[in-house]
Amino acid sequence: MVAKSVQELKAYCLKSLQEHEITDTPDLEARLLMQKATQMDQLQQILHSDDLLTQEQIDTLHHLLEQRLASIPMAYILKEKEFYGRTFFVDQRVLIPRPDTEILVETALNFAKTRETPPNIIDVCTGSGCVGITLSCELGYDVTLSDLSDEALQVSDINARSLLGHPLILLKGNMLSPAQQKYDIIVSNPPYLTKAWCDEVSLDVQKEPRLALEGFGEDGLDCIRTLIQQSLSHLQCDGALIMECDYRQVEEIKRLMIEKGFAKVEAVFDLAGLERVVWGILPCTNNC
Repeated sequence: MVAKSVQELKAYCLKSLQEHEITDTPDLEARLLMQKATQMDQLQQILHSDDLLTQEQIDTLHHLLEQRLASIPMAYILKEKEFYGRTFFVDQRVLIPRPDTEILVETALNFAKTRETPPNIIDVCTGSGCVGITLSCELGYDVTLSDLSDEALQVSDINARSLLGHPLILLKGNMLSPAQQKYDIIVSNPPYLTKAWCDEVSLDVQKEPRLALEGFGEDGLDCIRTLIQQSLSHLQCDGALIMECDYRQVEEIKRLMIEKGFAKVEAVFDLAGLERVVWGILPCTNNC
């Protein structure tokens, strides 16, 4: 690589990303890769465009670019992802937080604010902890985090300590199986893709943990079925189960919840106008 100035190397990154058609935002990604390699933000890259980079910076940038051209998601390369106005640490151990999941947080917040006392909340399939930790930050009290993966819990613990300044209760197990109490709110972004959908996702998404994507069963709803069933013995009177899913699964999930005795079952739309979150309340007559 002959070019060694900020401007020249940034242009090299941009051209490589464009030629490989790896992203719809090559300009942004070239700038972020440069920032990761040099610690220069956008303004500094402009002001110091003619500055020469060190060999170490050049090597670092080249390594980062190689990763991106191999379809490693930018979030994994940068080791961070913004969610609900906060920066979460992420790596290959967890699903990358997505903007649509903020709808899950909003739904839980809206329900929590209707309670007379602070509700006891558990975030099931927490992954990076983005949902539960965000709820804890917004509401001002602790939320329990649960996941089947030890590695995911390690990442959520890092984020809890970083964003809250202290650890949260972490439970390891399948869905609600490790829980020993009842909750006012069970919130979850569980795996819900079918095997076929998992096989069809983009190269970027294929780099994310399959365990956090595939919901199993022909319709991808086996994990959600388990969560609905387990919630019957883990929800307080008039507690809420709030789950993210695919819009193609909404009607079936509604049917499953109503069949198990949930009331006021509703769907909430995401940023694209598609039904993304399904939730309902378990009346006292069902679990008290």
